[in-house]
Amino acid sequence: MKKIIIIIIIFCLLSCNDKKTNHYEELNTKTFEKFDLKRFNDNKKDSTYEYFSKDTIIRLYEEKDHYRKELITDNYSFKSTFIYNKTTHLLLNQFSVFYGMPIRIWKKYDENGNLISIKDYDKGFDFTVNNLIVMLKKEFQIDLINDNAYQSLLISRSSYKRFYFINRNCYLIQISTISETRIMKIDGETGEIINDKTSFTEE
Repeated sequence: MKKIIIIIIIFCLLSCNDKKTNHYEELNTKTFEKFDLKRFNDNKKDSTYEYFSKDTIIRLYEEKDHYRKELITDNYSFKSTFIYNKTTHLLLNQFSVFYGMPIRIWKKYDENGNLISIKDYDKGFDFTVNNLIVMLKKEFQIDLINDNAYQSLLISRSSYKRFYFINRNCYLIQISTISETRIMKIDGETGEIINDKTSFTEE
């Protein structure tokens, strides 16, 4: 009976490893994406070209050592950046941010387009950024996308101790208006509000 249990455990562990490996095998290990040089040269002004595609602002830049493309959405809150080789025009780096906070999968390629590094900034955050946006607007009337009344909005990801010994991921949000500053800590896995404090500006 013990042997059967051990075999089952080993099988489960191997299955988990296989799933993890397959997850990364599904990602493209080579890129053929190139900078749209013709479109850029035909439309650029002062080494920059900006245009719209549906709800996305697309900006193309020529820099000293690279070409750059930026995709900007949702009132400038989301931005994805792509860096291209100046000679081959192949993609070298791609990364995304939400108000400067790293999100999604960041990738780095060599000069031949081979994937050399990858990091998933959403790992451990089952409560996604989109979940966060919806929840704050629905339950707290906080609009992270369209409210221009904020003097400043800072958002980051961190970790905290739950029950003094369990590490958990969380979002840290600081919103400042003319009259107050509100700081919230939200669990990154469940969306639970850990802390919510407001301080008022003295006149």
